[in-house]
Amino acid sequence: MRVYVEGYGCSQNLGEAEALREATRASGHTLVQRPQDAEVGVLVTCAVIGPTEDRMVRRWQEMSPLWRHTVVTGCMVPLRKERFVGPLARGSPPHFLSIRDQTRFPQVLAELAGLEAPRSPPQAPAAPPGANPGGSSPPRHVWGEVTLTQGCTSHCTYCFSRLARGPLRSVPLDQIRTSVERALGQGAREIRLTSLDTSCYGMDMGGPEAPRLPEVVRMLGRLGCPEEFRIRVGMMSPQTLRTIADEYLPLFRAEPRLFRFLHLPVQSGSDGVLGSMRRGYTVSEFRQLILRGREIAPDLTVSTDVITGFPGESEEDHQATLRLLRDVEPEIVNVTRFSPRPLTPAARLSPVPARVAKERSREIARLRHDVARRRLERYIGSRWDCLVVEEGVGETRVGRLDNYLPVVLPQEAPIGQWARIQVHGVRTTYLLGDFLGPTQRPLPASPGEVETP
Repeated sequence: MRVYVEGYGCSQNLGEAEALREATRASGHTLVQRPQDAEVGVLVTCAVIGPTEDRMVRRWQEMSPLWRHTVVTGCMVPLRKERFVGPLARGSPPHFLSIRDQTRFPQVLAELAGLEAPRSPPQAPAAPPGANPGGSSPPRHVWGEVTLTQGCTSHCTYCFSRLARGPLRSVPLDQIRTSVERALGQGAREIRLTSLDTSCYGMDMGGPEAPRLPEVVRMLGRLGCPEEFRIRVGMMSPQTLRTIADEYLPLFRAEPRLFRFLHLPVQSGSDGVLGSMRRGYTVSEFRQLILRGREIAPDLTVSTDVITGFPGESEEDHQATLRLLRDVEPEIVNVTRFSPRPLTPAARLSPVPARVAKERSREIARLRHDVARRRLERYIGSRWDCLVVEEGVGETRVGRLDNYLPVVLPQEAPIGQWARIQVHGVRTTYLLGDFLGPTQRPLPASPGEVETP
């Protein structure tokens, strides 16, 4: 059967969409690039905020008439099926596939194929990450997503994702290794370790001897591979990172394959708001984790998330968040206005007026742009060996420095290869670079090392 997969949301969702594409190929079906060419359409849904959920439903309504069968999976399936089958839903009811049953996707396809004419001849079992249609070269990207856990250990009062994904279930170390080796064998050069909270990995395995995230990174650092690769560890919670900080943060210096990148959502600069959110840490604890990380790796790229307009947030709370961002100066700040989600405790609280939340969001956005530009301008004139990982907009390529900052390069920079570059400009969220030529460099520069002409 001809299958089209479309994914939305966080990197874990996108990684699961890629896994469904691989399962399609491996089970002998045809993966197509355009929705109108498919018999089976798959939507990997996100429901992190209300507008995103609405977008998922609109997309299903737009696309399902094109397909004989629609499969809906992702975070909407456990708790929001009624949006697809209720009296207000339009379109044929889809087939639902829960997140933890996604390994059954080949079975689902087989069952659907039994309702149709015989399927096309089997294809090759797998294609490289980011392969272009028809096997054309170069690939569109050379990163592979590997999931560390389902669920998490937190009890955030606003979070729908933790309800959708359930309690923590860590993937065994040997399965992680197998997934990474498979991705590397298919051409991946950047391994993205994903989870709702990567730093809670192993907390469900019991006892002090259970493996945690540092063991995962060290294991991957020892892997033999004909081509050098890098590891990007995804989002963490300060609540769980602090339990492994003494072991994990030094890896930014000790493990050369690990991108010096820390995605650590703070959500608010007010201890009162953090308490209402049940985040499980204080502003001071968050700040100390950032300071320790930058002591070890001075060029560490810090990404954080902020929710503005959380119920009960006062102007003083908002100003505390602005002060924290000015103090910590993260290179990346993702700003979201609070959106009440069904079944969450925060949905029952009195909201901040929409106009107030909107203005606070704009103020944080202006500050983050100023901070990011100031942080990035210090790279102008520096030279790096970077890994070119994907196509950019138009005739460009995107590379990643050893601290994971993105640099936009001209088209001649080869995807999947190392390139010698010089930074000549910045935008709010990325660097602009000149391609000086290909290079072979098995190990990255040490933390904080920047070569200038």
